[in-house]
Order: sequence, then C-alpha cells, then structure tokens
Amino acid sequence: MTPNPYETPRADVEQDENLPVRPITGIFSGVLIDLGGTILVVSLINFFYAIYIASKGATAAEVQQILTTSDPSSALGMLNSLAGMVMSYLAGFYCLRISRGTNLRYPLILATIVLVIGLAAGLGWSDMNVFLLLGFSILTVVVTLLGGANALRQSAKVVMPPGAQK
Repeated sequence: MTPNPYETPRADVEQDENLPVRPITGIFSGVLIDLGGTILVVSLINFFYAIYIASKGATAAEVQQILTTSDPSSALGMLNSLAGMVMSYLAGFYCLRISRGTNLRYPLILATIVLVIGLAAGLGWSDMNVFLLLGFSILTVVVTLLGGANALRQSAKVVMPPGAQK
C-alpha cells in the first residue's frame, strides 16, 4: 500500500506463464458447453414457445406438429439456430480460456469433435437436408473458432500498472 491515500491502487494483473496447459479439460468443457448448452437452451426456447402458442388456443396436436417440424427458415428454427451458434461461440471461447492455450489448436479440436457428432446426428435424422446440414456444420466450426480467437485476443491483452516495465 502506498502512503498516498489518493493514489490509484495498483494490482498485479500479469498472467502467470508457468500455469499448466489443460487441453483435455478445455476441450471436454467446450463439448459440454456446446452440446449440453445447445440442448438446454433450445429445450427452454421450445418449452416457452409451446406455452405461448398453447395460450393462443393451439391444440396439443398442433403444438406437437409445430415443435417436431424441422423448418430452419421459421422463426422458431432461426431462434434455435441462433441459440446453437451462441453456444458454439461460448464453447470455443471457454475451451481456449480453460485450456490456457496460446493458439487456436484446442478450439479447432473442439470444433472437429462437435462437427463429427453433429454430422453423425444430422445424417441419422432422415428429415434433414444434407446441404443445410453441411452449411450449419461449417458455420458452427467458424463460430467456434471465432469464440476461440476472441479468447486468444483477450488473453493477449496484458494491462500493465502505471510505471511498471515489461
């Protein structure tokens, strides 16, 4: 503590470069965020949308038909796709932060794992258009890498206290 009470307090904000790299933890956390988070958020969106359309007078059969229709151009489909992209972005971001990586290697591994799982699930679903599936898969990889790149950019910013030398 400095003797001057009016001086801005100083903090040691440099990151410890000796911390161990944790790639498995980061990638596993990213998979959980991407897949688990997407399932959770999309389920919540669909649940509240079902309540909304049921309150407007839709029958149970109509609600079931709307929720089981896989039309990505509908408002519900776009909202679900947007939620999935947000989760992919967060997964890439936290994958890099948790793994303490210094490049996009770990978010790329995460994106590959999610790509394989997504393609396997999408091809197993007979109603899915293959070109639409490939488009969403490529978009997911790009968004995951953008999240990782943003984490990399933020971890590169080191704020030095006034008067400190690097």
